[in-house]
Amino acid sequence: MEDTKADFTMTFRQLSEITEDQLKELHIPEEFWALQDLGKHKLFSEWVTMYLLRLNRNKGDSDTKRRTRMTTVNPRYILRNWMAESAVQKVNLNNFSEVHLLQQILQHPFQRQQAAEKAGYSLRPPAWAKDLQVSCSS
Repeated sequence: MEDTKADFTMTFRQLSEITEDQLKELHIPEEFWALQDLGKHKLFSEWVTMYLLRLNRNKGDSDTKRRTRMTTVNPRYILRNWMAESAVQKVNLNNFSEVHLLQQILQHPFQRQQAAEKAGYSLRPPAWAKDLQVSCSS
């Protein structure tokens, strides 16, 4: 993950959502963009093989149980710099809508939420945010 500069949060979340069969076939749908990034690594297929072997050691565990268990500990939404920056820009125009949206979404970060999906909160960060840096004092 470090070699590919993968998004750790979304990689683990997408690993929680992808099926074992999709992994076996190395079929990574477009919606799993973080796993696709990881899939560019030359050792990805070997890693998947080891991961699947590890899953098989969980006797009596189903793919559905694994995914359910993993989605309860791997959030789909976290506050990211670009989201905060977008909200701040709107607040500067006296528009608090995104602040309110973020408050609503982040109360249930493990649950897929239509408003969050519409806002792009689980997508790859926008290009304009590539070099964005926010500090604690910002």
